[in-house]
Amino acid sequence: MDNINIKRINVDVKQLFTYWLTFLKPYHNLRQKEIEALSVFLYYRHRLSEEVLNKSLIDKLLFSPDVRKSIMLDLNIKSTYVFNNLLTALRNKGVISRDNKITEVLVPNFLPGSDNFKLVFNFEVNDSKQN
Repeated sequence: MDNINIKRINVDVKQLFTYWLTFLKPYHNLRQKEIEALSVFLYYRHRLSEEVLNKSLIDKLLFSPDVRKSIMLDLNIKSTYVFNNLLTALRNKGVISRDNKITEVLVPNFLPGSDNFKLVFNFEVNDSKQN
């Protein structure tokens, strides 16, 4: 298999989402604190998807007051003002919609119960030799 490099990274489920967003940074350009926050939202979204099949309901539950409180605790944010500012920043960057849905392309296809996840980058090299 020429032109392929494979690296293995051992992570827990929470870390998976942080790595996912870190590797996709060229696509979303989020700051580190925004990556941390969105990764926690993705983690809770994943956990909800283990119990709920309806994606629309998952999105509603994800932004419910109880889940928001849990996310704030995970992020060690004590102020709802700070938390809401963080959500506004994520909305302004287009990763969370005005109706509280995470942009679909930033939600990994990591199925509940899975014990591995592969992210593949296909670099299309344009080697035009222009002088």
